[in-house]
Amino acid sequence: MLTIQKFAQLAGTTRRTLIFYDEKDLFKPKTVAANGYRYYEYNQLYQLSFILELRQLGLSIAEIKSLDMATDAHSLNRSLHQVLTQIDQKMARLSQLKATLTTRFSQVAPPAVPTQNQPFIMTGHLAHFCRSTQSVSCTEAEVAQIYAEFYQQLGQLKLVNRQDSGFLTQLPNSDASAYPTASFCLLKAVAADTDTGDLPRLEKPAGQYVAINTTNQPDAICHSLTILRDYIQQQHLTITDQLWQMNLDEAFTSKGASDLVCLQYQLTD
Repeated sequence: MLTIQKFAQLAGTTRRTLIFYDEKDLFKPKTVAANGYRYYEYNQLYQLSFILELRQLGLSIAEIKSLDMATDAHSLNRSLHQVLTQIDQKMARLSQLKATLTTRFSQVAPPAVPTQNQPFIMTGHLAHFCRSTQSVSCTEAEVAQIYAEFYQQLGQLKLVNRQDSGFLTQLPNSDASAYPTASFCLLKAVAADTDTGDLPRLEKPAGQYVAINTTNQPDAICHSLTILRDYIQQQHLTITDQLWQMNLDEAFTSKGASDLVCLQYQLTD
């Protein structure tokens, strides 16, 4: 017979673990002396080793006790298939986490705080986006509902991968007066081969864009749109009808947007 300390050393575990398993009726000593000392036999090592491995897999005490009750091979196999399914699910989740963090740290570092309300010309590269349903009323409640449904379908992890996000609004001529009621959809950049399920996709064309940075407040956006319209007219530029409102930070504070946003129109020949 082995004392609890000797048996714990043999099994590569701790005395505290053995006491815990005993109290939970998961693995009990062969005998308990009148003074309360626990004693084990060598052949108990094999059952304990199996339990310790299952614990390493993340199984709970109740799950392991259920496995121990499976006395025939068919029941044991059925239980272990459930364990395998759980492992596969955990591995898939870890793969998603790894992909998210890999994407995050592969992004270009965000620039310093941008200058606001000064129009500029920028070069945009071809980008693939997943888009939400189109808005109707433009209220805070509707934006929140569209946002929740969109990221539930796309996956909440996409929120922290630091890929571009924003809105696409039909707003010809940088018309500030039409902005408060203009229909829009949410955007989130995705890789070209990303499976987005039923969510529609679109491309942001490569080319030259006229842009302006501003704060995410209706009055500020409308003011910046007016500045942008005047600049477009002064420079004799021609733009498309689509306003790309891109977030400049990953922390969203109001209506699914960051504190600072970049308003962009693609230039046409």
